[in-house]
Amino acid sequence: MSRIVAAIDNSPAARPVLSVALALGPVLGAEVEAVHVADDEGDTAAAVAASMGVPYQVLPGDDPLPAILGHAAGADVTLVVVGARRRLQAADLGHLASQIAEHLDKPVVVVPPETRPMDRMQNVVIALEATPAKARSLGRVISVAAAADLDIVVVHVDDEQSIPSFSDQEAHETRAYADEFLARFLPGAGPARLELRVGDPADEIIRLAQERPVDLLALGWPRDPGRGAVARRILRHSHVPVLLVSVG
Repeated sequence: MSRIVAAIDNSPAARPVLSVALALGPVLGAEVEAVHVADDEGDTAAAVAASMGVPYQVLPGDDPLPAILGHAAGADVTLVVVGARRRLQAADLGHLASQIAEHLDKPVVVVPPETRPMDRMQNVVIALEATPAKARSLGRVISVAAAADLDIVVVHVDDEQSIPSFSDQEAHETRAYADEFLARFLPGAGPARLELRVGDPADEIIRLAQERPVDLLALGWPRDPGRGAVARRILRHSHVPVLLVSVG
């Protein structure tokens, strides 16, 4: 069976990380394990894991990054869940979360400390840029979410210059554009609904996640630190868990 690795620290922030990992377990058909990198047992981390029924392991060392990357390299590890170390309302993602996302060639979920507890995953928003490579990468997310009977919204943001002009039959033309968009970039998207927005992509996607119940926000993630300005901005400011899927 595949594994989800939840990397937790020795603080109450471990609880939302494990909550999200446990909600993702049934979606992915994976078992959840908690790891904590330290030279001691990590009393708080161990207690939180025990209270949530999650197997717990201490990875020895004083640098969490290589320890977590090495542990997550196992072929049966399908996903890593890590907390965003930041104060509420702060814009700092956190040193460890950003480094894991940049170095690991597997999906990573970054969990803000203010994430509400969840018993199960229900609502997924997938932010999609209109490029075939990013659509292919995120198409797998849609397939998995659809198989788990999740509510799926794909959001695409155009700016004022790129949005197509519509006729006086605006509702019909907008639906046609949405259907064409899904057919072109996400064939077989099944139950996914497309929401089109106009404006700054990062601002609009963050606003959407604030306006409706969202358990998980999925983004294409170019691991090169010099690229992906929109994705990195969303990640810094999101107050819901963000799934990062590596794209070329």
